[in-house]
Amino acid sequence: MLVAVALLVGGCWDARDVEDRAIVLGVGLDRAPGGRILLSLEVTVPGGTAARPGISGNQPGQRGRAAGETKVVLTGTGDTVHEALAAMRDGARFDIFLGHVRVVLVGEDLARQGVLQHLEMLVQNPEIRRLIPLAVVEGRAHDVLTMTMAQDSTAAFYLSQMIDDLVRTGRAPNVDLSRFLTDVSEPGIDPVVSVLGRGRGTEAGIALQGLGVFQDDRMRAVLRPPDAWYLMWAMGSPRRTTLFVPIREAVAGGLILDIFHVDSRLRIAGPAGARQATLRLLVEGRVAEHRAGGVDLSDPATMHRIQTRTQRDLGRRVDAVVRQARRLRADPLGVGRALRVAEPSLWRRPEPVLRQAAEALPLRVEVVVRVRRTGLTIR
Repeated sequence: MLVAVALLVGGCWDARDVEDRAIVLGVGLDRAPGGRILLSLEVTVPGGTAARPGISGNQPGQRGRAAGETKVVLTGTGDTVHEALAAMRDGARFDIFLGHVRVVLVGEDLARQGVLQHLEMLVQNPEIRRLIPLAVVEGRAHDVLTMTMAQDSTAAFYLSQMIDDLVRTGRAPNVDLSRFLTDVSEPGIDPVVSVLGRGRGTEAGIALQGLGVFQDDRMRAVLRPPDAWYLMWAMGSPRRTTLFVPIREAVAGGLILDIFHVDSRLRIAGPAGARQATLRLLVEGRVAEHRAGGVDLSDPATMHRIQTRTQRDLGRRVDAVVRQARRLRADPLGVGRALRVAEPSLWRRPEPVLRQAAEALPLRVEVVVRVRRTGLTIR
């Protein structure tokens, strides 16, 4: 009896030695000729398997600091992600494990073609976590994964840390696989994804280039800073930044505003058939640096003029970015989603009907700026 119980409750029937497992840290998706998909995996291969057939210790992208470990980038091509992954597994003498993926990169060409099918197939793998950071890269994702990062042993680890820092400091939106697929599948809102590219003079030769604006699952355009900042404000992301405000007083110069708080509210009002959307931004900043000698910032009239001028200029800039997104027929602000709340009958209508109604809805942008002098705090 004891022997039978021991055989039935054994917990290591499918265990694999670490020497027989390649841990995937980065996934790259690119468009291949003929409408196929190029799948790139940056993996950590234990040194004991490096001599096996199918594994080369000097492939492009190899790097590593720990003795006995090999860093390689494996590639496979197929009509689907599953087919490409199966081809890679057939050509390797080790188990490819996807449970520790740190970042998923999508090449720009594939992002413009459409990524929903490929990302859905990727998350169908039970080993893949849904909260993995997602980013679009200029050029090919494969080329980024094969870059040498002097700061970290793998490109995937460095990029995941970089994206986490961008999100934490408010410089990029928090977009992972789950968030992207939810925004694509939910009627009334379109996703926005960070775009990375080569950057001269940066720590690892790569930097945030802007925001990719999607319509459904296809990237329509890349907004560069500072337009990317204004779009993030409109979407409700509290991005901290600095602004230079020229002062047209009796003396030349200007001042630097440190923007520390942004609040975005989208409101739809009016009767059916005459509704109007209003995007209201509250922007708060403090004077960080003063470059206009002879201007008394303690004078309420002067501060009022500066605040009014800044409010008018920011209003024009945010309105231009919002109009640009609407011309692309993209809805990163979620106007369609808010419209469905105002008109519950749209829940039963097809998604194209909701998109048309959101595009036809007038949208007005209001920006309210509050500027504090240095040293002033809320009590």
